[in-house]
Amino acid sequence: MANTKVEFKVSAPLDVEAVYVCGSVKGLGDWDVKKAVELKKCPECGKFVVTKMLPLGETVEFKVLADKTWDAVEKGSAGEELTNHSFIAEKGLVVEVEVSKFN
Repeated sequence: MANTKVEFKVSAPLDVEAVYVCGSVKGLGDWDVKKAVELKKCPECGKFVVTKMLPLGETVEFKVLADKTWDAVEKGSAGEELTNHSFIAEKGLVVEVEVSKFN
């Protein structure tokens, strides 16, 4: 199966020092938080970013974390659980997520 580059850009609260993505494909850890992918802070844009090779045409689900534990998963602005983010991996795709708060 062919792979394609997918870029993740995450906006997080200012006090957050680390951001990870963990998801449904091998390139995002297969839902194993120990294999979650760390994003790097971009000084120019102020977001956390990473580019991963993911299976072209496959539906990918993921969550954003502030640490490699499900106890640090993203939450809604009122502290509610959020559904998984989902997209189909396509060439040149940029996935942008804004996180209100973490657990």
